[in-house]
Amino acid sequence: MNSEIPRRSGRMDMGFYALNKLASAGTVVLLLSLLGWIWPSSADLASEWLGLYLPQEHWIYGYALTSSLAADAILSFLPSLQKSKQAAVYGAVGFLFFALFTGGTPDQIWLRAAAGALTLLLFLWGKHNFSSYSLATPFFALAVPLLCWLI
Repeated sequence: MNSEIPRRSGRMDMGFYALNKLASAGTVVLLLSLLGWIWPSSADLASEWLGLYLPQEHWIYGYALTSSLAADAILSFLPSLQKSKQAAVYGAVGFLFFALFTGGTPDQIWLRAAAGALTLLLFLWGKHNFSSYSLATPFFALAVPLLCWLI
């Protein structure tokens, strides 16, 4: 009798990685939606502060998800790091990625960069807290964004 744990294929690992990233994005969508429901004028005010007039979906799935993938690519070239050092890499990538958007005053660039760093730290939180064996992962990846956009 074989008592070993069956190994997953590389495709399955990549699928779980993508699902984890989408669950992290779903968490950010939920937080931004809750902020918008509690403080309805916050979306317009935040866009004015940041100097960007992007839909929430573009900020999260277009830019934050892409920069999160870039942070993971950087971490894959480094030796295994502690969570605090991973947070520093994620924060730095988010800061630089969102600071490089063109336009706006220097104050808006700093706010945009800080918001990008915080957004990527939420992606790092999701990377460590969503597991491939939990039903919360597909729920946050698929159901939460749909519910937030429908409500």
